[in-house]
Amino acid sequence: MADKYLDGKEFMKVINEAVTDLRLVLLFGTEEFYIDNCIKALKRSYLAPGSEDMDLNVIPQDSKAGFEDLEGYIQMPPWMSRKRVVICRSQALYSSEFGDREESVLKSIPESCLVVFAPEKAEKNRKITKFIAKNGVAAEINLFPEEELIKIIRDSLGRNKITIDHDVAASLVSRCESKMRQISSEIEKMRLYCAGSGKDSITFDDLENMCPPDLNASIFTITDCFGTGKCDSALKTLNSLLLRKEPIQRLRATLITHLKRLVIAKDTGDKGKLASELKCSPYYAANLIKQSSRFTIDRLIDLLDKAVKSESDVRHGIMDERTSLETLIVRASFK
Repeated sequence: MADKYLDGKEFMKVINEAVTDLRLVLLFGTEEFYIDNCIKALKRSYLAPGSEDMDLNVIPQDSKAGFEDLEGYIQMPPWMSRKRVVICRSQALYSSEFGDREESVLKSIPESCLVVFAPEKAEKNRKITKFIAKNGVAAEINLFPEEELIKIIRDSLGRNKITIDHDVAASLVSRCESKMRQISSEIEKMRLYCAGSGKDSITFDDLENMCPPDLNASIFTITDCFGTGKCDSALKTLNSLLLRKEPIQRLRATLITHLKRLVIAKDTGDKGKLASELKCSPYYAANLIKQSSRFTIDRLIDLLDKAVKSESDVRHGIMDERTSLETLIVRASFK
């Protein structure tokens, strides 16, 4: 596996093939739910039923444990399972100095042990990352492409004989910001809804009634009106969000974040680089670049400055939340 970074599907294939010499793993990326599922799959594969208390060690994210502690776990033989599994989520341990001593600890992992590093953040240029990629298995698991998530949604509901159109599934992906944890939760909600109502299909109206609002799409709609003179459409979208009890503070924060992302998109101009920098889906990055192309960089910076000033006006009591946001939208809509 020298210096190769697997994706989520490739890593799951490694698990399913039950590679007996798997001893050292690094899991990182933006798709936390899938990473958690990979860890669960590893435990199912290597731990005997009911053996977690005996054969599983977890070093939590906020732990200050060092490589000496990790070495102690590594040297303990499994009691009931074919391998002792050590899950290291500690950011401090992953980010600590990695020299000859630390390298020797990882080199000493016996066949009877599996060490899994799963820090919140990982960097490919760190020595420990390069070491694991060369001597073990490293998987970078980021948000899945939109079309892949749509297929997952339709296939998952299809197993319960529930249909959902492509565009409806795409809306669900957007509402959940391409995050599988949220998508999984919404799919389960839909299953229960259909079981209780006797329905066998999910429509846009069903999404509106049971799922989070498509905030990203709404912010795109509002921003599309900027510079066109069409403030009526933007204000209508804002009012619709407020009627659905969307907190106005969240709307303002999301709009400011969106404008910041448009500035970055204008500067970057490449959806792959943008998706990596923002840790978002390539589909979302492509939409940002497309929308940013309508504006000059100076215009985007001016819009962002207006949004930040509008937020300041609210904090200093010059305007109330709603009036301030509506005023910002009207001013931004002028050509």
